[in-house]
Amino acid sequence: MVNRFSSTPHSPEVGDGIRAPGGVWTFGGDTPRAFDEHIVRSVPAYAECHDLILDICAQLVPQGGRCYDLGCSTGRLTARLGECLSARNAEVIGVDREPAMLERAARRCAELRSVRFVSSALEELELEPADVVVCFYTLQFVAVRMRQLVLDRIRRALEPAGALILFEKVLAPTARSQDLAEGVYHDFKRRQGFSNEEIAVKTRSLRGVLRPLSAVENHEMLQRAGFSDIVQVFRWIVFDGVIAHPSNP
Repeated sequence: MVNRFSSTPHSPEVGDGIRAPGGVWTFGGDTPRAFDEHIVRSVPAYAECHDLILDICAQLVPQGGRCYDLGCSTGRLTARLGECLSARNAEVIGVDREPAMLERAARRCAELRSVRFVSSALEELELEPADVVVCFYTLQFVAVRMRQLVLDRIRRALEPAGALILFEKVLAPTARSQDLAEGVYHDFKRRQGFSNEEIAVKTRSLRGVLRPLSAVENHEMLQRAGFSDIVQVFRWIVFDGVIAHPSNP
């Protein structure tokens, strides 16, 4: 019997039975099946940052408000947002471009009437008026030339007292600190049980797919979009989270 999750030169494995067809990372294929387990082991403080986002949204989303979860994947955070904000009759909208991710998200949120999903790439998404937009390690997968457009649309959709919660993997400010960051991050992944081969394959598979900018560059894009109050709420080496409020709330 052939194990359909076995690694081949044309479809190497990045861990958790997830393969990279042609050596390139994808959110389709086998990824949705094992995404929840894989991402928790791959991103430092992933679950804790979900808790942080829930606490922030509980402060910022008003009665009858609206919250977006952009790049919602399997709906893990979307479901928790729906549960957290249900007492306020607030709507939660999950957005993703991968059908298999949305199928899993819809099943997870089937009992939550306040949650709905939209199938769209962020570059093509027209947002409804919103109180909070969550972009949790999502913008980094949008083509760099399109990110300003996405942020501009988010800013226009936000209510005057609204906020963008933006988490991104960022580049370190110097080559030396980038090299240190990569070493520390790879050590973290080894402690999570990833092999050296899986780490190397995942790193190669993300080239040209995940395109991080520096924190300074992200802040400059936010400012150009019309955000003036930008507060850092999380940092783990090169994993960065901020709340950005529009100018003149």
